Amino acid sequence: MKGKEDEAVKGVIYTKEEYIKAQVAFFQAHATKQPLLLGMEFEHFLLDRETLRSYDYFEENGQKQLMEALAQRDWKILTQEDDYILGLEKNGDTITLEPGGQVEISLRPLSSVVEIEKHYLEVIEAIYEVLKPNQIIAGIGYHPVTQIEQLSLLPKKRYALMYDYFIDNGIYCHNMMKGTAATQVSIDYKDEDDFIKKFRVANYISPALASLFDATPFFEGEPTDGKNMRARIWAQTDVKRSKLIPGSLTTLFDFKSYADYLLKLPPILLYSEGELIYSKEEPLVSSLSKYPFLASELEHHQSMVFPDVRLKRFIEIRMPDSLPFPYNLAVGAIVKAVFYTPALLEKYYQSSLLFDDAWVESQNLNLREFSDEALSTSLESLKQSLIEDAIETLEPDEKIYVAQFQAVCDKYGSMNAYLLNQHDQSIDLFAKTIEIRRQ
Repeated sequence: MKGKEDEAVKGVIYTKEEYIKAQVAFFQAHATKQPLLLGMEFEHFLLDRETLRSYDYFEENGQKQLMEALAQRDWKILTQEDDYILGLEKNGDTITLEPGGQVEISLRPLSSVVEIEKHYLEVIEAIYEVLKPNQIIAGIGYHPVTQIEQLSLLPKKRYALMYDYFIDNGIYCHNMMKGTAATQVSIDYKDEDDFIKKFRVANYISPALASLFDATPFFEGEPTDGKNMRARIWAQTDVKRSKLIPGSLTTLFDFKSYADYLLKLPPILLYSEGELIYSKEEPLVSSLSKYPFLASELEHHQSMVFPDVRLKRFIEIRMPDSLPFPYNLAVGAIVKAVFYTPALLEKYYQSSLLFDDAWVESQNLNLREFSDEALSTSLESLKQSLIEDAIETLEPDEKIYVAQFQAVCDKYGSMNAYLLNQHDQSIDLFAKTIEIRRQ
């Protein structure tokens, strides 16, 4: 995280108050006067078309060779450790690798879901230019066949230290790192008041988004026992840094609240004047008196917590699974409708005032029970409202993404049920369903 502007500058020892002030100033500095852009991240698996097994980073035609092949074209190396290429960039879009070899495409911020589709498919096509004919890039929430113990951990020091830390911090921590794939959307805020409203709404609708975009029909090589496997995995992944941040709906949660939240947790890893430090279980507040931090290194602390809704330079919405194309674009379309339509944002904000942390936590618990009967009427109503309001509000060229998604859910009951149906019909049909390719 060492930035060029800090190379000749010494880090400073922060007091708690100074640290909170610095993080608040960071959040204020990244407010946007006209917040209209969406940042979308799509995680995928590199699979064999016939067997659906996942590729290992180190094997022949694995992710190592994929990244090397792209780097030999016009993709610039963004991240590299030793001789291992782990991140690439071109025109503001990036291809990076997650701990289990998941291929993540992060797009430049764009204002239209139609634009997002265009750039997303351009990156996908660039990847296919270097893949073998038997390989596919797949959108699904978990490896369909391969178990995580069969896959190497990527050769990144940060991942190795996190993997070690997670051994005693939840039974599904390693499954989260090496086994899951997600669709994430980032939104801007214009000031602190706008952040407060959007952060509250995002947490309020988080169980609904998790339920709507459940696309994990398999877990460790077997059909999942019910629904919402992603919710179950994250509930057993170092819960103090995952799911709902305490106070998100119960209190007025502002920039200072978020900075205070960061201080209470162990960051696992720290950068101090460019040096990587394994801080293990030590809360960040205890590290302040020990290590000098460059201004650029404070941003790293924001990336070491994994709640459903996260604040960095923007607000990240992180609940949905990876989904097949074009249904993954429905995530961005719904988020755009809710957060960038003032009337809808106000509607959901006012609705959220009727609920608190306990309600969100109860709905997340219900999701883990994975039965339709367990979901409350209020959550089912919320899910339907999100769909209907997005279709009502968006322009025709964007509402189509939500309508396509709704059509599948209406026919099969859910995206998860649709994927299981395709698999039950044939492996070939399932592979074609989850393969990300221009239609």
